[in-house]
Amino acid sequence: MEIPNKRIALICFSYSLGGLELSTLRLSETMCSKGMSTLLIVPPGSPFEERARATNVDTAILAPRWKYFDLATSLKLSRLLQEHRIEVAVLMRSQDINIASIASLFFPSIKLVFYQQMRSQYDKRDLIHTWIYSKLSLWISLTQSMKNEVLAFTRIPREKVTVVPLGTDLARFNPSCFNSAEAREYFALPAEKKIVCVVGRLDPQKGQDVLLRAIPEVVKEHSNVLFLIAGEETEREPGYRKYLDALCRDLGVGSFVRFMKFTDEVPKLMAAIDILALPSFSETYGLVLIEAMAMEKTIIATNAGGVPEIITNNKTGLLIAPHDEISLARALRRVLGDNELSRELARSGHTEALRRYDWNSCVDLLLNKVATL
Repeated sequence: MEIPNKRIALICFSYSLGGLELSTLRLSETMCSKGMSTLLIVPPGSPFEERARATNVDTAILAPRWKYFDLATSLKLSRLLQEHRIEVAVLMRSQDINIASIASLFFPSIKLVFYQQMRSQYDKRDLIHTWIYSKLSLWISLTQSMKNEVLAFTRIPREKVTVVPLGTDLARFNPSCFNSAEAREYFALPAEKKIVCVVGRLDPQKGQDVLLRAIPEVVKEHSNVLFLIAGEETEREPGYRKYLDALCRDLGVGSFVRFMKFTDEVPKLMAAIDILALPSFSETYGLVLIEAMAMEKTIIATNAGGVPEIITNNKTGLLIAPHDEISLARALRRVLGDNELSRELARSGHTEALRRYDWNSCVDLLLNKVATL
């Protein structure tokens, strides 16, 4: 199906450069590659702007001053959108909806779309949020559980809320393009051990400590295992890494654990490991799960947030309760002790990734939703 070419702006007033910002860059580049007239609006003097300028996407800068009722910035935004003859503005952060909503007063023909990638369980049925959200033509959530929360905690009409999953680049996350032994050599990982890996920032919500607490029970039966924790602390929030180091010493599991800094070469890292563990307490989506599925890896994850909509227990992975190192240890022992089960979970996950989470197909679905406005 051919998608009508709408003039689209992606708006993200973030000064960070994390998953949300990288997703915005990737989405804008894909839209351009599909022939969409795309404008990316970002704040000046940020790492985000620097990365945006390095793309082939038309980029404009705008600097909001206030969180709410920033009339000057809203007026500038409306003029910018009109100058570029934008038909649809896609807002990538909830914080930016208010600026765009006020801007729409000066540019009534603009269609506003919120692309929700973070959960929100705060009650926003007050008059201010109700007015701000009334200016949205469409609200896109990543999962059904996120959509249900939107309907419960806002006054957005049901017909304006839809679900479009976030996919991944299946050509990049293609297991046939990698050699496990070479990947392990690249990351200086042992060739002879089973490797269980957690990928994500070092943060208490990510549950790396739960994995460490599970290790003593696991190594009683399976001592030839390395537990790899890949990621770095949240910027300007130090302390958790020291806590994890101390916990390793207290538990006596230091010889089984290795910490590794964040890497952009996630597909190669996935090629090097055997099992991906996601012990998060509350995971909005878990894109790393889809990446691991695409790379045909065995997955153990908590049944929190949007994870159960991605992983089917005992079919495409094993699901456990959050904060439960006993269940995590039991699940790890189960897959480490049953190679056929581990392979079958990985194969089923790979099939599911190919069926549901191709990046280009997901972007086409998003653009089709936008084209109906």
